[in-house]
Parts: sequence; structure tokens; C-alpha cells
Amino acid sequence: MKAGVGIARAMWTPVALIGGIVVLALIAGPIDAPPALINLLLVVGLYVFAGNSGVLSFGHIAFMALGAYACALITIPTFVKGALLPNLPGFLAHAHFATTPAILIAAGFVGVLACVVSLPLMRLSGLAAGIATLALLVIVSDIVTNDTALTGGSGNVTAIPSDVHVGRLLVWVGIAIAISFAYQRSRFGRRLIASREDEAAARSLGIHVERERRIAFTLSAMISAVAGGLYAHYLGSIGPGSFDLSITFLIIAMLVVGGMRSLTGAVVGAVVISALTTILNNLEQGQTVLGIAISLPAATTEIAVAAMLVVVLILRPDGLTAGRELGWPSRLRRVRGDSHGFSRAVRP
Repeated sequence: MKAGVGIARAMWTPVALIGGIVVLALIAGPIDAPPALINLLLVVGLYVFAGNSGVLSFGHIAFMALGAYACALITIPTFVKGALLPNLPGFLAHAHFATTPAILIAAGFVGVLACVVSLPLMRLSGLAAGIATLALLVIVSDIVTNDTALTGGSGNVTAIPSDVHVGRLLVWVGIAIAISFAYQRSRFGRRLIASREDEAAARSLGIHVERERRIAFTLSAMISAVAGGLYAHYLGSIGPGSFDLSITFLIIAMLVVGGMRSLTGAVVGAVVISALTTILNNLEQGQTVLGIAISLPAATTEIAVAAMLVVVLILRPDGLTAGRELGWPSRLRRVRGDSHGFSRAVRP
């Protein structure tokens, strides 16, 4: 009995988060849920690195873009690729995979690239690391825009099978949350969290901070690549404009608003901001609410997200969850000092 309760308590956070997301996705419906779930994948991916290391990355959308293009190039029918991208290398011109294997291949490809670029990047900390990751995004964006052989240049890559639906997205979101939770509970995650709390003390205990950051960076990039592949198969057509700085700002805002020091914070921030942007986007297009016609000015959504980010940073710098994980229900376990249903975040 005690063993069963212990297992349930250990698995409560990811199971509760996944269950809540499933319910919210069903409520949102097949139109509003997919973009929100893709954003949630990106936030979870960013959390794996930035949340556990304390080093903010501005370049993770680069991995999303690489994952999207890699997945698209091996799922577009071969007879179409000859017309769309006639200069593709032979192995890509003749490669054709189903969506799920293609996403896994794209994630593996991006993981290898992330591991390579992490060698110099993870030697940096603080602002220098953030600027370096932003530079990575600029480099990838320039390559995508100008490489006509692989990406079609500034044009769009079309004929991507549009076979992503809410059910498939929920499966990938569940996998990402489970992997993220398992990582932060593993010895690798705990060592990285220790370096986040006190880097000098972590080094004095023999923790190889750069190595731990490289592991998290690679895993984080792979989750972002999965989000990119799903995004490509949701839209059916992608171009350089599909991966701009506005997505970077949105994903970072989600992570900061929810609380970047916990997985629960990443999920809560993604849900709150997604709900806000969905409502405001609909009002910008013109809606009738209680018999009153409402049409908000353009860019209201961006202004509202920025304003919410500023308010949270001022009033609650640790985010809405204050860096805590979703706690075991109070009726089953009373957590000292926990009056909001959150337990303390993972500590080394």
C-alpha cells in the first residue's frame, strides 16, 4: 500500500499536468488546440535547458525551424519534390518516410547539431550565452532564407502532408512532459539544478557544469525539433517567415509568466498565454459578446502579452507558480507552507 502511494505521489505532477492539458484541449476544440499544444511543446523544450540551468536561450526557434524543414523534406512525396526542389541532394530527393518516423529522424538530426554547437556555447554564461544563442537563430534564419537547394530560399515549402491532429499532438505533449520530468529528477538534472542554484559551489563539488548544460541543451533542442516537425505537418506549408522572433518572444513570455524554475510553471504559463492570445486574436477579427460587437485594434494581442509579462515580472518575479511543482492533493498530504496546491520545486 505504501509503495503504491509512493509511486502515485512521485508520478502525480506529470500525470496531473497531462490530464489537465487533455481536458483543456478537448474544451478548446480542434481549431484552437493545435497551435496551443505546439507552443506548449516549445515551452517544455525550452524549460528543459533554461529552467534547469538558469541560462536563458533566445535561439531555440532555430531548432524548431531545422526540425520542421528536416521533417518536411523527408515526408513530401518524391514525385512532388522533383518539381518543388529540383536541386535537392540525391538521398533527400528519394527519401520518403511516414510522419512519426520522420519526426524522430529530424529530432535525432537536430540533436546531433545541437550537441556540436553546444561545445562552444555552453562555455558561456549569463548575458553572453543569451546573445550567442540569439546569434545561432540569426545564422539558421539566414541559411534557411538563402539556401535555395535545401529550403527553397525565401519561398515556401509546400505539399507537406497535413496529418497532425489534436490526438497526435497530445501524445507528443505527454511524451515531452514525461521526459522533462524524468530528466529533472535524474542525477543529470539534479546536477544541473545545483549549478543553477550556485555555480561556484557546484564546481567545487566536482560537477562538470558545461557537460551538464550540453546534455540539457541537446535534449531541449530535440523537443523543439519535434515541435517544429509537428508544426510543419499542421500547416502543410512552411517558409522562413514561419520562424521569426515573435515566436521567440511568445515562448519566453510563456516560460517567464508561468515560472521558469518548474515544469508546472512552464505548462501553466503556456496555458495562460495561449488562452489570452486566442481570445484577443478572435476579438481582433471581430466578435459579438453578449450582443455587443467587439473589434480590437491590430497588435492588441502582442501589447497585452508584453503588458502581462511586465506585470508578472514586477509583482511575482518567480512566475505564477513561484517556481513550485504541482503538489500532492492537500487532502492526502499536507505540505507545509503550501496553500496554493504547489510543492517545492526540485532541489539538488
